[in-house]
Amino acid sequence: MFVTDQMRRAPLAGVVLASGLAVLTGCGDAPRDAAAVSTSFSGRVVTGTSTDLGSIVLGWGDTHSGTEITTPRPDDVTARCTGRGDDLAVEITAPHGWTIRAAYGSPVLTVGNTDQQLPAAAIDTTTALIAAPVPVDWSEPDQLDIAVAVDGPDEWSSEHSGRVYVSVHVDCR
Repeated sequence: MFVTDQMRRAPLAGVVLASGLAVLTGCGDAPRDAAAVSTSFSGRVVTGTSTDLGSIVLGWGDTHSGTEITTPRPDDVTARCTGRGDDLAVEITAPHGWTIRAAYGSPVLTVGNTDQQLPAAAIDTTTALIAAPVPVDWSEPDQLDIAVAVDGPDEWSSEHSGRVYVSVHVDCR
C-alpha cells in the first residue's frame, strides 16, 4: 500500500512542480530585449519638417544635433520590455543620453537625458503640438508606437523652443 501511495503522488508532484515553474518563467516579469526597434508606424513628421520622415526621432530643441534633436539608427537604440499585454512596460535608451519609459495604455511618457542633466520627467502626450491620431499607440499586441511633439517639462531649462520630440516603434513580441 505504501508503494502504491507513492506511485500516485509522483505524477501529482510532477504536475505541481511543472505548474510552479510555468508561473515563475511564463509570467513575463523578467525584462527582455525588444524583438525590434524601428521608425514609427504612423509615419508622422513630428518636428514639422520632412527631415525626420522615416527616422527614429528623439530630442528637444530646434535643430538636428547631438544635444538637441537626434535621429539615431535603429541599431543604436535599445529597448527593454517587461511584462506582456496589459502589463507591458517599455524602457528605451538612445544615444546622447536619452531615456524613455512607457507603461501600457498610458499616454504619459517619462523622458530624461543623462548627458544634458535633464531629470526624468513625465510628459503628457495628450497635449501634442503636432496632431497624430494616437500619439502613444498600444493598439497592436505587445507593441508600442510613439509619434509626438510636446512642450518640455517646466523643470528643464531651455534656450530654444523647449519642445520634446519622440518618434519610434518598439516590438516586444
